[in-house]
Amino acid sequence: MGRTPKAKQLILDAARRVVRERGAGKLTFDELVQESGVTRGGITYHFATKDALLRALVESDMEQWRDLEARHRPDGADECSAELIAYIRAHTERNEDRRRFVTGMLSAVTMDHSLLDPVRGFIERRRAGVEWDECQLRQQLLRLASEGLFWSEIFGCGELRPDVRKRLVALMEQLAGEWTTETVAEQ
Repeated sequence: MGRTPKAKQLILDAARRVVRERGAGKLTFDELVQESGVTRGGITYHFATKDALLRALVESDMEQWRDLEARHRPDGADECSAELIAYIRAHTERNEDRRRFVTGMLSAVTMDHSLLDPVRGFIERRRAGVEWDECQLRQQLLRLASEGLFWSEIFGCGELRPDVRKRLVALMEQLAGEWTTETVAEQ
């Protein structure tokens, strides 16, 4: 009897819910059987270990980030500006489910740094061939600013008033357009 092709996605969706609601420490195969409706054998067929499942969750989350960035790409902007603005928007979008998932994964990532290897690889591929000229340094500054805002809100440290936050994000987007457009004009 073959496994349903949907079983893997059912397991990932259930695992994501468990992590989001109770944290990665509460993610067990028994819990997944209850949450997904997939048998333990079906779960171990797709994910032999909890570590393999956690890695798959990280990879799935990265795919969701790429989709989120694609949805946030502005129309009518040059490629470089569009990519940077989409990055800023993806990191500064308020999403309670994403926040809860990320906080739920923190304990697992703290215990096993290798779970972030897919993220490291993605960042390395994104930076491959970067010359680190003035424009790329400025772009990196904006990426780090948007990531900093994301993480400060994840940890609830130094949150900004909504009006200030809105102005800050708008300024980052404005600078993204200006700084990437300056480079295009110089070439």
